[in-house]
Amino acid sequence: MPQTLTYSTKPRLTKLEAALAERLRASSSPVVTPYQLFQELRKLFESNQKLHTRKGIPDQDDLGRRRRGLLKAGIIFPDRDYKNRAYRILENSDRPTEEICCIVDRFCYVSHLSAMARFGLTDRRPRALHMTAPHQKILPNLLRQAMLHDYGEHTLQTLDEHQIVSLQGVNHPKNVRGRETIIFRTINLGDSIPIRDSFARIATIGQTFVDMLEEPGICGGMAHVLDVWREHAGTYLDDIITTVQNSPRTITKIRAGYIIDELIGMKDERVERWKNLAQRGSSRVLDPTRPFAPQYSEKWMISLNVA
Repeated sequence: MPQTLTYSTKPRLTKLEAALAERLRASSSPVVTPYQLFQELRKLFESNQKLHTRKGIPDQDDLGRRRRGLLKAGIIFPDRDYKNRAYRILENSDRPTEEICCIVDRFCYVSHLSAMARFGLTDRRPRALHMTAPHQKILPNLLRQAMLHDYGEHTLQTLDEHQIVSLQGVNHPKNVRGRETIIFRTINLGDSIPIRDSFARIATIGQTFVDMLEEPGICGGMAHVLDVWREHAGTYLDDIITTVQNSPRTITKIRAGYIIDELIGMKDERVERWKNLAQRGSSRVLDPTRPFAPQYSEKWMISLNVA
């Protein structure tokens, strides 16, 4: 009996879907979120290309149809770590953990011990990736600012983006691309900068020193932090002082003031002014992970409770 040959072919893309696929390939990004996919779709709707769009702005149904078309054609598929919160773009090369996290979450950045290692401030090489991301309390305002940046006030009023695609805080999985992720969430996001030739972002050098004082437990411990300050703070002193000045936390200025002034012995008028924030009889401690100790700085009125 002769065999019947069958051929399977991928569904054909519409002109709009083909143009969308090309934009995804050209981005070089390994993943795309639903929000980012909508942004690319919207740019195509606004372009002068003849893509058989019947309206000026896409809606939720348009996004759903085009996403399904790309999925069926094998252009994208659910990311192995983020599932349907992000889609892997098949033809683009994958990237390391920090880049994937920063693509999926536009607000997060490499921080703490991972940033210290990247800047060469420590010889410790953390197995996990440390990143900072916004706390849920500040997300609504951050998201609106992001949408204003992407669309402008007038378009945002007519777009009602929340009805089109879910733009919420990202819950990062415990492992991304095989590496453990440790996410520190805060209401006071620090300064970050892009990492060259990468999709990732990292805390600035000044912010990294501030993070050491505020969260020494995820920076190798306060004893290690003090060693790092002794060795490297002089090199980055202006960046450190500027970032500490901008910190909303008084205790950060007191800790930094003590370290710069008394521990390292460097003088700066800006640091001297922080002394006015010291409070006699206060229970402030140098190491927030340890209890109050009797050894004390009279000038900075802080317990030197480091083992």
